[in-house]
Amino acid sequence: MDACEYYLENGYVIFRGLIPHHKIDDLLELYKNTIVPSNYPFFRQNTNKYEKNAITEHGYVRQSFLDIHDYAKFREFSHAAREIYASGEMRDALKESTGFPAFNLMQSMLFDANTETVPHQDWWYLDSVPNGHLLACWIALEDIDERAGRFYVIPKSMQVDLHSDLPNLSHSRWLARIDDYFRKNQSSLRIADLYKGDVLFWNSRVIHGSLPTIDPAYSRKSITGHYLPSQYEFGNLFTTKKFVNYKIYNGMNFYRNQPDYSVMNSIKSKIKQAAYNSPRTLRALRQVQRVIR
Repeated sequence: MDACEYYLENGYVIFRGLIPHHKIDDLLELYKNTIVPSNYPFFRQNTNKYEKNAITEHGYVRQSFLDIHDYAKFREFSHAAREIYASGEMRDALKESTGFPAFNLMQSMLFDANTETVPHQDWWYLDSVPNGHLLACWIALEDIDERAGRFYVIPKSMQVDLHSDLPNLSHSRWLARIDDYFRKNQSSLRIADLYKGDVLFWNSRVIHGSLPTIDPAYSRKSITGHYLPSQYEFGNLFTTKKFVNYKIYNGMNFYRNQPDYSVMNSIKSKIKQAAYNSPRTLRALRQVQRVIR
């Protein structure tokens, strides 16, 4: 079975040794020397807040980073990230997995310590329009020890409907349904034993997350990317984002959703998070955004 057949049947596929180690080493060196010691309030994927680095007793950044591919204040670091995300190796694997010819990078993350991400599906947050064609990748920047808390997917879970009562379903109720599915299907988990340079791709509909940390002495250095086939519009289960302004790197379009820190951007983020669990309020905010634009 080739990569595309496997991906379409199972919702994920793994490419071993895809990313050259020298590209990973360049990124990690810049991360160690510029990002870790910084006092800058980065936006965090796991808390949805602008926060300064919190360092664990073992020297790892506790929070995850969002949109590392386009930091205005750390351009050299973001350049090294794009060297991975827009590489020929990555483009070839994306094509081989899906059959689509070209992709736009829509989001990225970096993990140093394990944030123990809860089971979820990406398409609530970001997806293609029509839905179901966006795919993400998890790239191991080191050999991931199982004691660090490994990444997992639930194969074929893209076939499960857990949101048939949209648009009135709240975010918390949806996550509770996914957690229930996860608990009932733990024997089906694909727990990935990933080593430096390995990449796991999964579909926006597939349930995935991270297992708990067993020993915090072990880091879990990894990055993720979320890719949109270029022929589709960008959005999620609720809306189409019509005003996406792309930049381009090495022939690949890329987008940054979460801007750098400012007082105003921090206020906007807090308002969005306060409304996030109310479907009615979110619909009103989206309508206001459309009017403003």
